[in-house]
Amino acid sequence: MADEHELLEGLEDIPDPAAHLAGRAPPPLTAAPAEPSLTRPARERRVASAILVGLAWVLLLTWIAGFRADIGSPRVAIPLALWALLSSLGLLLALTPRARGLPAGVRALQALVAAVPAGFLAAAVATSGLANGPLSLMMHLKCSAIGLGMALPPLALAAFVLRRSFLSAPAWRGAAIGALCGLGAVIGIQAHCSYDDVVHVAFAHGLPIAAGALLGAAGGALRGRA
Repeated sequence: MADEHELLEGLEDIPDPAAHLAGRAPPPLTAAPAEPSLTRPARERRVASAILVGLAWVLLLTWIAGFRADIGSPRVAIPLALWALLSSLGLLLALTPRARGLPAGVRALQALVAAVPAGFLAAAVATSGLANGPLSLMMHLKCSAIGLGMALPPLALAAFVLRRSFLSAPAWRGAAIGALCGLGAVIGIQAHCSYDDVVHVAFAHGLPIAAGALLGAAGGALRGRA
């Protein structure tokens, strides 16, 4: 039998296959989250509270601005009801977990982001006509400012409540929430402004939807991923 010394002789000459790993810098330490993650019931309560606060904000600003005199007519009430229904269904789709607790898929979110402006424009075109004369730029800017004022606080509240909540496609989920916040503002401004010029309604009243979708997408991409 070979001597043990003879068997071990030459082992030091064998190169270490992992020697190159010793020169690597150690991985950076990952800091723990500054705040603990919410449980699902707590998050649902927070989201429900945010929805109620956002709705109250839109209603308050609409009441301060004043409701239009013909708000009860079918030509005005039906689009408002349809937009409110679309907003409610959209929130259910965007925020309610599907089977096995998974969120809505990307295709569903993309369809929702497209359906919100499409539903708004369809109802606006069907119930609005052309003004007898061009409206002043100040009238367009006034309605745009009121609409943005109605949309931005609920959008900021949604960004705070839903931060680090999106498991996938955070930009699309943020865009969907932002578009729905904009649609809520559209309901408010449409309940106030009695100018039914289709160009005014489509651009001045519809601006919060576009702004909400863009800002929501940016916020989701930056702070939405879980």
